[in-house]
This record gives sequence, C-alpha cells and structure tokens, in this order.
Amino acid sequence: MNEKRKFIRILESAEISYRLISKVKLRGTLSKDISKGGLRFTVREFVPKDSILKIKINLKKIPLSFETTGKVKWIRRMPASENFEIGVEFVEITKSVLMHLDQYIQTLQVSKDTAKTKKANHPQ
Repeated sequence: MNEKRKFIRILESAEISYRLISKVKLRGTLSKDISKGGLRFTVREFVPKDSILKIKINLKKIPLSFETTGKVKWIRRMPASENFEIGVEFVEITKSVLMHLDQYIQTLQVSKDTAKTKKANHPQ
C-alpha cells in the first residue's frame, strides 16, 4: 500500500473547537492525530466532504493555541456509534504556526522513537 501522506502524523489528543464557516455555533472535541497538513477528529454530526471549517487547536504539551481554516477531505461513520470521524486539511495557516507545529511534531516523534529504542534494547 502506498502512503499518500505528505507530512509526519502523530497521535495527539489536542482540545479543538470547530464550526462550519457558514455557522455560528462552536462545537468541541479532541483530535485523534495531527500533522503540519491537517488533523483527524471525531464529530457528532455529519459534515459533508469539502466543507470549510474554522478550527481552534490547543496543544497540551506546549503552550500553543492557534486558529486555522480547514477543508474536510473525508468523513466516515465510526463502528457501533452515531459519531463520525473526519480528516481535515489545513487551508489557511501562518508560517509561524507551521514552524511551531513542525517543531512540536518532530519533538514528539523523537520522543516516541527514543522510547521504542529503549524498549527494544531493554526488554522486560
């Protein structure tokens, strides 16, 4: 299977709020993963593909909170649930936020790789 991703994606449970660009009401949820190019999260209502969302993201491990605009690239119903999982591509994000997000992802990726190496070298 060919990997189509352009960016490293990390598991991350960041607090996010979002709304359809055409709506006023904000909804809150947690992300499942994030990359420099977008994120995946769970929603309670169907959000059509290609919808434009305003998103606020609060990363836990560093003091970084930012707002961006994203486009829904895919949506699927979660098994045994009324919820949906969506993939959103960032369409408006500042260079400064991208730089911080990249550093954040790289730091977490290095930490994850280091933990794997330690575990492989020192099995229980």
